[in-house]
Amino acid sequence: MTDFVFYQQFPNPEVAAPLLELLRQHAVPFETSFDKPSFDPSFAHNQTSTHFVVKLQAADFETARGLEEDQNQQLIGQVDPGHYLFTFTDAELADVLLKPDEWNSFDVTLARQILQDRGTVISPEAARLLRQQRTADLARPEPSQKAWILWGYATALLGGLFAFFIGWHLYTHRKTLPDGRRVHAFSAPDRLHGLRIMVLGGVMLVLLVCFRIYRES
Repeated sequence: MTDFVFYQQFPNPEVAAPLLELLRQHAVPFETSFDKPSFDPSFAHNQTSTHFVVKLQAADFETARGLEEDQNQQLIGQVDPGHYLFTFTDAELADVLLKPDEWNSFDVTLARQILQDRGTVISPEAARLLRQQRTADLARPEPSQKAWILWGYATALLGGLFAFFIGWHLYTHRKTLPDGRRVHAFSAPDRLHGLRIMVLGGVMLVLLVCFRIYRES
């Protein structure tokens, strides 16, 4: 059975509807789901952290991108002259191409067309290299989580269950890259701290429970 992997994410199903309709029209199989962090250290329960995810089989990625590109090229001729991308500088438009995961596919196509109209031609090969560079940048681990590590050790020594969740998040959390791969979000040293915090928190919690049982017996 072929696995479905991350292709694009959207703020809600309504925004994803045009892509889903395009995939249906060309019989490209897909799956959808809502994706949200399994553990939010801030406990803010921020709804904006939940995304509607479209998944494809890896072999269909290029087909889907080609379909989107063809559709976008047709839509460019109907674009509103007041579209916000027309106010972007060349550097800002280049940033759209450098970070296509932060924009919808039409904006990426339009940004490339505007640059071309201004005399800067971005070839498909150059666009592919930009995507590769962006993926490599996103694959890098997040900056060291020193504050959460210190807080994790402190709460672990107090026998707090909260420490276990901090450690678990540091040790297991992964992020999804634009090419569908999932990689660890934090560096190896931070993940090791996360494992230690989990173990220490668990041990201290057990000792605390045993101590209370002993005192009450």
